[in-house]
Amino acid sequence: MFIVDLLVFLVAAVLMLGVTQLWHVVSLGVLLGVAVGGDYAIGSPLLGEYTRAQDRGHHLGLLELLWNVGYVLSFLIGFVLLRAHPELWRVELATAAVPAIVILCLRHGLPESPRWLVAQGRVDEATASLAAVGATIHDEDYREDGSVPTAFRSLFVRDYLARTVFVSVFWMCIVVPYFALAFFQSEVLGVIGLEDPISAALLGTLVALVGAATGWLLVDRVGRRPLLVIPMFATAVFLAVVALSGTLHLPVAVTVVCFFGYLLFYGVMSILPGVYPLEVFPTAIRTTGMGFASAMSRVGAAIGTFLLPVALGAFGLSWTLAVLVVVCLVGGVVSLRLAPETARRSLTETGSIAGVGPHLVRREGNHR
Repeated sequence: MFIVDLLVFLVAAVLMLGVTQLWHVVSLGVLLGVAVGGDYAIGSPLLGEYTRAQDRGHHLGLLELLWNVGYVLSFLIGFVLLRAHPELWRVELATAAVPAIVILCLRHGLPESPRWLVAQGRVDEATASLAAVGATIHDEDYREDGSVPTAFRSLFVRDYLARTVFVSVFWMCIVVPYFALAFFQSEVLGVIGLEDPISAALLGTLVALVGAATGWLLVDRVGRRPLLVIPMFATAVFLAVVALSGTLHLPVAVTVVCFFGYLLFYGVMSILPGVYPLEVFPTAIRTTGMGFASAMSRVGAAIGTFLLPVALGAFGLSWTLAVLVVVCLVGGVVSLRLAPETARRSLTETGSIAGVGPHLVRREGNHR
């Protein structure tokens, strides 16, 4: 699956060079999205199985940090290329093929999931793949973590429903405001009153990257829960100030700083969608849970992206941001209630907890 989804992505990216109609772009964009979604469900869980409990957040957070790096680079490439040569927009769309080719080469020879190999009775292969990273199948991270049916419906049974709700809601509440504001940063900053909103938007992507780097450095030191709960409420506060800036007659500079404050705290918690979902589900439904949460987040991203320009035109910036403030607050409340602390715990332990919340309780045996 790891190779297939990247091949699909590569082919769709190359075909962007020949698009002539809007439906061509939309169709290939959907195909690219399907491939990216597949990678979300597979990449983090696979890496998580090969990392130690004490530094798993560091490695998984790096994936999300590099996502932010890629966003900054893509924004910069588009900014430079289209300003110099607007007619090369097809080339810009097709540049996605370049990293796809590089990654496809790097993925050649990657080992299979050791937990999956053990479940299939291929213990010798699992032993060999783990030996390469100095681990064995007898380590805590590779013990049996419960008899859970490998089925989509398992996400909604009593033991795992709260986890499914938690990862889906917090991820959605992170991306709804961000995708809305990131894709239309220049428009929002223009409404705020900046004379060069596009350049400021480029700076905003860098601020989000700084936040992601900060979260990456802290995720194994302070834990997952504080890095989610605190920034969720912080983003709500900063967006609320921006929403009220007209009423409060705040200077443009102060309003922009608050907008960048939102981006900074978004960045801090942006690494957690690559960490939390794979930690709270057992092996049998880990990628299923990751995939479902990712799908829900994409629904939220689509809602934010499509509705923000409509809301800006119909209701203005203040009311539009007020809705996004509510989304952040919902994410904060859900995280405060349900976010567990999984740092420095083995996947066996985090996958066999009884429910979710501030205090993890280990299940006795394989069932409640």
